[in-house]
Amino acid sequence: MLLCSLDDVRPGMIVGAVVLHPCRPDLELLSAGARLDAAIISRLRAMGLTDIWIHHDALADLDAVIAPRLSELGREVYSCIKRDFASLATQTISTAQILDYRQTMMRLVFELVGNRKIAGLTGLIFNADDALFAHSSNVAYLAALTGLELEAYLVAERRQLAVQHARDVATLGMGAMLHDLGKAIRGPQERTRHEVVAGRPAPPPDQLPPAYRQHTLEGYRLLADCRPPASARQVVLNHHQRFDGRGWPDGAEVRPDRKPQVLSGRGIHIFCRIVAAANALDNLLRDEAGRRRPAVAALYDLAGPRYDGWFDPLVRQAMLRRIPPYQIGSRVVLSDGRVGAVVAPGMVQPCRPWVRLLAESSRRDDGQYETIALEKQPTLRIAECAGVDVRRWYFELPAPKSKARAAP
Repeated sequence: MLLCSLDDVRPGMIVGAVVLHPCRPDLELLSAGARLDAAIISRLRAMGLTDIWIHHDALADLDAVIAPRLSELGREVYSCIKRDFASLATQTISTAQILDYRQTMMRLVFELVGNRKIAGLTGLIFNADDALFAHSSNVAYLAALTGLELEAYLVAERRQLAVQHARDVATLGMGAMLHDLGKAIRGPQERTRHEVVAGRPAPPPDQLPPAYRQHTLEGYRLLADCRPPASARQVVLNHHQRFDGRGWPDGAEVRPDRKPQVLSGRGIHIFCRIVAAANALDNLLRDEAGRRRPAVAALYDLAGPRYDGWFDPLVRQAMLRRIPPYQIGSRVVLSDGRVGAVVAPGMVQPCRPWVRLLAESSRRDDGQYETIALEKQPTLRIAECAGVDVRRWYFELPAPKSKARAAP
């Protein structure tokens, strides 16, 4: 399968993977195997779709590993959140619902483990009818993927627990699913007004409206009677804490009888640190008008100086190394004009993945197409991905050090 911009799609091409409605991820528009014509392409464009999976003979070996099951499970997470958040208001969540969230995340995590080498990002980024449900689904996915990358760090940071419990990424994902639960009782405008988005500076925490700051407390209290894991409830309460101590809420907001207490560094639960970064990254995947941005643009911003001090450095680096800037299977144009598809991530520099050239002239005598490791080609870069010029968002990460361990 090849992920193409709709501008590069032509009548007669075959759909490679199910096409979902851009504003309703639970609604299927086209099935894999459908043949496109001019009218269908025009309707998809009118609905706001920007890219689509197309069958391509040169990428047949990727069809099984691009993980269409991940997209299906992403929709399941989305549907689970939408079903319950839409009717919550001031009601409490039941213990049965908490178990349902956990089971849903366990299925997603199981699939991520099976596909973790190339599990992509783009297929789970929704532009849904209510951004709260889509955002919660995406943050759960990003947090789980990052947690899998940081398994040893989770164990070191939760050393009071048995190893199998310390590395429980399903509970991390469940906390991420519920992190904005307190916004369910607010209107759509009030839910997103003060989030960090690309192109708009974030107000200092002390300048945020008190009503907005309340959503963490309201979500935390909604969970009081349904016995969720304590770490998941901590995520709901503290996903706006910053590593440098400039986050919120403080202890006095949680319990008026306490003195103001600022959380910082490793005093913040590791799950909260991961969800804080995942929350920011998903917000950066939209511009101020709510339009979707390329993953490489969001990761470029996350890597920039604007976010120095916001996040646990190990979490930030793991996210930048683990979340691919370019979806496996994406159609790309290299800086020398050749067209290819991303077939494997860059192991050292994420913006330098492996690219398979798609021109017939690139086919070798054995029938295979030439593949280039961009990490070994310093003069080549990706100039365009799925129809978008991405040259301005190129970034490089420091050379990886020996395996990171928590400080003693």
